[in-house]
Amino acid sequence: MRASIWIAATFKSKMGLQQSMPLDPQVKKLFSLMAVFPQPDIGKITPQQYREAADKASIQLSGEPEAIGGIEDKTIQGRNGGIRIRIYRPLNQRPPHKVVIYYHGGGFVFGSIETHDNVNRLLANLSGRAVVSVNYRLAPENKFPAAVEDAFDAAKWVVSNGESIGLDSNKVVVAGDSAGGNLATVVNIMARDAGENFIERQVLFYPSTHMLDNSPSIHEYGEGFFLTMDQMRWFGQQYLRDVRDAVNPYASPMLADLSGLSPALVVTAEYDPLRDQGEIYAHRLRASGVKATLTRFGGVIHGFISFYRYIYAGRDAIAMAAGFIKQ
Repeated sequence: MRASIWIAATFKSKMGLQQSMPLDPQVKKLFSLMAVFPQPDIGKITPQQYREAADKASIQLSGEPEAIGGIEDKTIQGRNGGIRIRIYRPLNQRPPHKVVIYYHGGGFVFGSIETHDNVNRLLANLSGRAVVSVNYRLAPENKFPAAVEDAFDAAKWVVSNGESIGLDSNKVVVAGDSAGGNLATVVNIMARDAGENFIERQVLFYPSTHMLDNSPSIHEYGEGFFLTMDQMRWFGQQYLRDVRDAVNPYASPMLADLSGLSPALVVTAEYDPLRDQGEIYAHRLRASGVKATLTRFGGVIHGFISFYRYIYAGRDAIAMAAGFIKQ
C-alpha cells in the first residue's frame, strides 16, 4: 500500500515531519481532468449554486459504478422528519449482513448519497458488509446541529430496525470522509454520552475535527491542493450559527472527552490542509485510552478516496478500511 504510517509521541513545528513523497503524478493528472470543471467562486454564487456545481463534478469524475450485490433506497424517520438512506449489499454475501454506516463529505454544504456512490459500493464489496449511506441535511438551509442529529438518528434507526431488512445491526461501524468523518466520530461521542454501546469501530478518512484549527498544514496546503483555506472558512460560516458552535464538542470533536470511544482508524493525506488536525485527533484518542491506528498516505490530496479510479492510493485506503472493519 502507498501509505506512510506515522507514530510519534510528541508534536513539534510542522508535526516534526518532512514530506515523505512528492505530489503523486496521478494527482497531477486528476488536476488536469478537474480543469474542465471551473472552480465556483464562493464570493459570487449562492451555497445552492456551489452545491449544484460541486455535486455535478463529483459525480462525473466518479467513473463507471462497481457491480454490487444489491441496492435499496429508503426514507427513515428522524427527530426532524425524513432522512434518506441507501443500503449497499456486498457481492456474493448472504444476509444478514453486518453493517457500516457511512457519512459523506462535502463541508456540510454539498455532497450526497450520489456523490459517494462509488466509495460505498467498493467499501461494501471489500468489507463484505452492508453499507448504509446517510443523506443528512445540509447547510446553510439546516445549520448545526441538524447534520449531527440526522447522523445519530440514522444510526439509531439502523440498530433498531436492521433485522427487519436483513441486517445484523447489534453492533455497527461508523465511517465517513472529511465532514462525514466529523459526523462519524461525533455519533460515537453522542452514543457514549447517552450510555449506549452499539458502535463497534470508527473509520475516519481525513476528518474535520476542529472548527477553529490553525495548525501548520492549513497554511502549507491551504491553496493549490484541491481544498483551500477560503473554502474551509466559508464552509464553517455556512454550517455554524455563531462562534459558540465552533467550540461545541459535537461540532469540534477535538474538544470533547474522548475516553470510552470505539477503536478508530484515522486516514490522512500528506497534501491536505486537514492533515494535522486529523493526526492530532488520532493521538488524542490514544492519549484517552482509545485504540487508534493512524495512517498517512503520502503524495495525495484531500478527497483522494473519492477519486480512486484515478489515484490508486484511494483504492488502497478503502481496502485498508475494509481490513480494519473485518478484524
